[in-house]
Amino acid sequence: MKLLTSATLAVTLAVISSPTLADIPDFSKTSAAKSSYQFSQNAAAKQNFVKQASTRHDFSKTTAANQQYQFEQNDAAPMVNTITTIEHDFSKTAAHKKQS
Repeated sequence: MKLLTSATLAVTLAVISSPTLADIPDFSKTSAAKSSYQFSQNAAAKQNFVKQASTRHDFSKTTAANQQYQFEQNDAAPMVNTITTIEHDFSKTAAHKKQS
């Protein structure tokens, strides 16, 4: 039983540790690592893969950012009847009714 356990442990360690001990690629041997490499000759990136740090919307790309856009042709927003007071009527609360 001890032999089976030790053999299983040895095989498990060999399988798990082999990717860990794999050779690390040496990028110093690539063409981009040479001092004569011209980065300006690289093809331009097709997409911007850099995550933007801001969540703000770029309004310069909207229709309204165009010089010919005419704001006076926009439909007016519908008027909504709302009470514009910020005071609360405490005479209608249950606590006020208990005091009376």
